[in-house]
Amino acid sequence: MNANLKSLTARVRTFWARHPLSITTVLLLVTAYLGLTQNTVLWRTTFRALTDNGSTALDLSGALIVLTLVAIYLAGTFSLLALLCVGRMVRGGLTALLVIAVIVNYYMSRYGAVIDQQMIVNATRTNWRETRELLSLDLLGQLLLFAGLPSLVLWQIRFKARQGWCSGAVRTGLALAFWGVALGLVLGNYKANALWGREHSQIYKYPNPVYPIGSAIKLAYRSVVGSAHATSVQPIAQSIAPRPAQGRRRVVVMVVGETARADHFSLYGYPQPTNPQLSKIPDLLRFAEVRSCGTATAVSVPCMFSRHDRSDFDRQKADYEENLLDVIRRAGVDVLWRDNNVGCQGVCARVGLEDLASDKDPALCRDGECFDEILLRDLPARLRAHSGDQLIVLHQLGSHGPSYYRRYPDRFANFQPACVRDEAYRCDSAALINAYDNTIVYTDHVLAQVHAVLADMGEGVDTALVYVSDHGESLGENGLYLHGFPYALAPDEQTRVPMLVWLGSSMKQQLGLDWPCAEKAMQTAISHDQVFDLLLGLLDVQTDVYQAGNDRLRACRSQP
Repeated sequence: MNANLKSLTARVRTFWARHPLSITTVLLLVTAYLGLTQNTVLWRTTFRALTDNGSTALDLSGALIVLTLVAIYLAGTFSLLALLCVGRMVRGGLTALLVIAVIVNYYMSRYGAVIDQQMIVNATRTNWRETRELLSLDLLGQLLLFAGLPSLVLWQIRFKARQGWCSGAVRTGLALAFWGVALGLVLGNYKANALWGREHSQIYKYPNPVYPIGSAIKLAYRSVVGSAHATSVQPIAQSIAPRPAQGRRRVVVMVVGETARADHFSLYGYPQPTNPQLSKIPDLLRFAEVRSCGTATAVSVPCMFSRHDRSDFDRQKADYEENLLDVIRRAGVDVLWRDNNVGCQGVCARVGLEDLASDKDPALCRDGECFDEILLRDLPARLRAHSGDQLIVLHQLGSHGPSYYRRYPDRFANFQPACVRDEAYRCDSAALINAYDNTIVYTDHVLAQVHAVLADMGEGVDTALVYVSDHGESLGENGLYLHGFPYALAPDEQTRVPMLVWLGSSMKQQLGLDWPCAEKAMQTAISHDQVFDLLLGLLDVQTDVYQAGNDRLRACRSQP
């Protein structure tokens, strides 16, 4: 066996010694290879878009559009390879690009993911526990077959000698020629290209590895520029009146959900009984139509607590200016963030933090992660030990996928059969949805427990519970899974989220709340943009950054 392997290796080396290739030729071969094997989503999406009238054949206009996309792909990919793989970096650079392309194609094909700046930010803020759930033997096989084997060949190739400035000039000329052909095809069929391209603008996010690498470069540039211009945290409130020391105590618990879809809450009309406990709580306010600020935690959470609306929120700048928690803390309210997720995304940098995600409590944790009931541990004692106003934020692991079955204790597996695999795409649709619905049942239980704690505090304390999910989740609709799709293209499943508010009887009395008015206000469409002012209003924080028009309960109050 060893002798045969050595003989084969010797023959391969002899072949390449006799048939050396230029670097330019290798770049062309890798460009073609990536286009044929690692851009399945690009070509499949293009073909479907061009044959959506039911035909299986392309007409002349469609064929020209495909030819144009091929030319643009060749120009972009060859240019990228020529820029990044020069000199002694050719083999190493191409190997790295092969690995990146295979990983990107795997997640685009399996989960419908788009690897843009938002997704990269989300990936960098993901811990090992979540990363582990996205790894599989299937991915390893793809890497070995489509990156490993070509890399072995690549490292055996012998390059032609004396490749100096002339070789660089040839590559530059080829890149320009590719772009020239692409431009000619665009202009030659401009009407069809322009109209079709406008209608299917998402196509430009699929070229692999050009778009992911370009997104990473843009993100790195923005991060460097942002940190260079920000030297300290900028205040957003010029005036904040401290809460009266002799006033009644106010306690608000805000639960930040994870990956919960509004249309899978029975409170929102879902036919499965996913809210058996919350549905029994009287006077629970339900915002009928709520849109998230983003489709990933790394964007939605800091945006939710920012003074900026989604339209002008800048993730890179968010770390260098105050947020909602800072304003509330400056008003004299004790603020605590309890986390069972991947962190607070910078929101809790200047307030109290308890990271419970890595706790070892045998009753509440297993396999290196904890159930959300860990957030309730010692919560009553925490609330009773404090005498002043409090805001406690509970950050759930919630319904984070793809391993939905890991998010709830076995006793909450109400819907069966449920998918119990990390490779969720291998489960049938019914089992996948059942596992997801079980996570909602468990969230229902956690929220009901928080409500019970607050209700038990008595009439001497004004209490409120606010729940809102950070974003939704795709469960196979239109071939999409998980979340993180570009917001402009994201389906409702990833952006429509549940938001609930419960007020204790003393809180309603102190606010002078007109209940029919409040119930009517719940029918107004809102987004994460309104969370900022709702919390300020509930805690009675007097500040110049409070916008009463954004507080949907403000118009229903007779007391300031």
